[in-house]
Amino acid sequence: MITFSEGQGITMEQNSYEKNTDIKNIQETISLKLTRFLSNGAVLEHKKPIQIWGYGVPGAKVTAVFDHFTGYGEIGRNGRFDIELPVHEAGGPYELTVSDDHNHKVTVKDIMVGAVWYCSGQSNMDLMMERVKDSYPEILSDCADDGIRIFKIDTAVNYHGPLMEPESGEWKKAEPNNILSFSATAYFFARKLREKTGLCVGILHASLGGSRIHGWMSREMLEGYDELLAEADLYGNDEYLAGQIRKNEEGTMKWHEELDKADQGIINSWQSGIGDDEDKCINLPVVFEDTELNGFTGSIWFEKKFNVPVEMAGKPAELWMGTMVDSDTMYLNGQKIGETLYQYPPRKYHVPEAVLHAGINTLVVRLIVEKGQGRWTPGKGYFLFNDQGVVDLKGSWRYKVGATCGCSPEIDFVNWKATGLFNAMCAPCTNYPVEGIVWYQGEENAPLKWDYLDLTKRQIEGYRKLWKDDKLPYIFVQLPNYNENYSGISGKWAPLRECQRLAANETCTGMIVSMDLGEDNDLHPHGKKRIGERLAAQALHMVYDMKGEYTGPAPYSFDITDNPDGSMIEIRLTHAEGIYAASEDKGDEIKDFTVCDTDGNLIDAEVKLGDNRIELFTTVPKQNIKEIRYLYDDTNHGGLVYNSEKFPMSPFILKCCQND
Repeated sequence: MITFSEGQGITMEQNSYEKNTDIKNIQETISLKLTRFLSNGAVLEHKKPIQIWGYGVPGAKVTAVFDHFTGYGEIGRNGRFDIELPVHEAGGPYELTVSDDHNHKVTVKDIMVGAVWYCSGQSNMDLMMERVKDSYPEILSDCADDGIRIFKIDTAVNYHGPLMEPESGEWKKAEPNNILSFSATAYFFARKLREKTGLCVGILHASLGGSRIHGWMSREMLEGYDELLAEADLYGNDEYLAGQIRKNEEGTMKWHEELDKADQGIINSWQSGIGDDEDKCINLPVVFEDTELNGFTGSIWFEKKFNVPVEMAGKPAELWMGTMVDSDTMYLNGQKIGETLYQYPPRKYHVPEAVLHAGINTLVVRLIVEKGQGRWTPGKGYFLFNDQGVVDLKGSWRYKVGATCGCSPEIDFVNWKATGLFNAMCAPCTNYPVEGIVWYQGEENAPLKWDYLDLTKRQIEGYRKLWKDDKLPYIFVQLPNYNENYSGISGKWAPLRECQRLAANETCTGMIVSMDLGEDNDLHPHGKKRIGERLAAQALHMVYDMKGEYTGPAPYSFDITDNPDGSMIEIRLTHAEGIYAASEDKGDEIKDFTVCDTDGNLIDAEVKLGDNRIELFTTVPKQNIKEIRYLYDDTNHGGLVYNSEKFPMSPFILKCCQND
């Protein structure tokens, strides 16, 4: 068995339309072919000239007819033609007909003109509706909308240079047969835009779990980052890349084979129960660090016997078992129910009819821990249910070690390296006019040394240059709340959030705050509907000139005055009408303001909310205050500050000039 974390890729592909495509090959294989983007169901941008391009026999004359527009071009020596048509008002459906003087013709049907957005990032952008479907059952039954269409580009990397065409992708409409494969964030963003504007919304979706920002940047954007450019050069060696892929496969396979061979649970068939010769118990869910399994690597078999009432017996059921680190296989009454090969997906397994019986049933879980950081994630649900009842599976479980071993070999995530994703997935999109960019990334960059603020600025500037629009809207998601102790990178997200806040000062950018939309125990929170809608609020303000609040309270100035007990800080805010404090699970008291003194000590401050302002009271004298911090931590400890439209305030640091 081979396991890979999210974002791991093990294939190399070459693009047939690279800049140095052989002309003879084009002549032999292509009569007349349009870019993948111009296919049935396409959405064209309504604010910019329409770009028609494709490939054919060099020298042929080409005519493009779209609605009442006609354009002409000639296929160049490189086998490509480009025709620009004027801006077209929103509407449709229309047909596009492209023909050449060699009697070749291509017709594309059902084209809409509307708002096209490029949506990219890592796993929280990539997270599909399939993963969150149980949170939005009503959406799945009411999703059919001809005016929401997504073009998803599958994972691909290229370290040789930017490709002219994507290697995959087709336009799909929002309907039950398609929606489960849509990015949840992108879908909810598009749904809200469509609701508010009436426009057909097209999404170009290119993202990959675990990816870093520099993977989505060109060599030009990374100029001066010599280490990252050297990385791109290294993986541009096809022999080296193939070797790393082979090493990943062989190392992982060997580790699992040796573990399976030594596993007493496999040897002695513990699928129906682990036996009675050992009586170790553990209360689950739990992080193993807090138990005698601290640091354990290998396989463990867990067993729980539970009673099923007669009314539930014999009927299909669902088994929801939170999340686990790292991979699991589950057996109910000896029958395999399902398995998950890495830590992030929720364990949701279907139990066929006739598996459950009245009385005592036995659930066995084989868990593989790869790096000594095992857990059954606390705070998640662990239960079995059908329409006749629910059985809670938390509590005491018996367990037995199947085998111990060393840590699994390190995986070289070959798809995450500098420039690779940009070249294969982003660069081709820059030929296709868009209304703006939505970016949802940062988790994987948090523990890395490179300057995320500088990289973000370079990305914004570089994308605008490539899309030939120096004011192209760039809207992004600030990292949410998350207890980083679950990932072993505690203390890294707060500085990156501050980089994101500062990046929002760039022209034509908009940041949404998601500190209330994360899940402290899950890297991939399910609340993507509010994420998408907050992104849409930014777009509606920035691009569509719609009135209404679109962001949370933000500091614009502050004063510090001495008082007998220390000092008082007044922070003046914008977007702060009707400010209040609230939290769904941590109380309404504000506990996340601190003052950093000149010695580096952090001192909690008392908080009072006023009209468009916040007053802080601290024991630190004015001359000793170095920084004022709000929510500069993994997650909030008390109420968050909102305005009357329920937009939260961003975490921030305000630096103080000494001896003012």
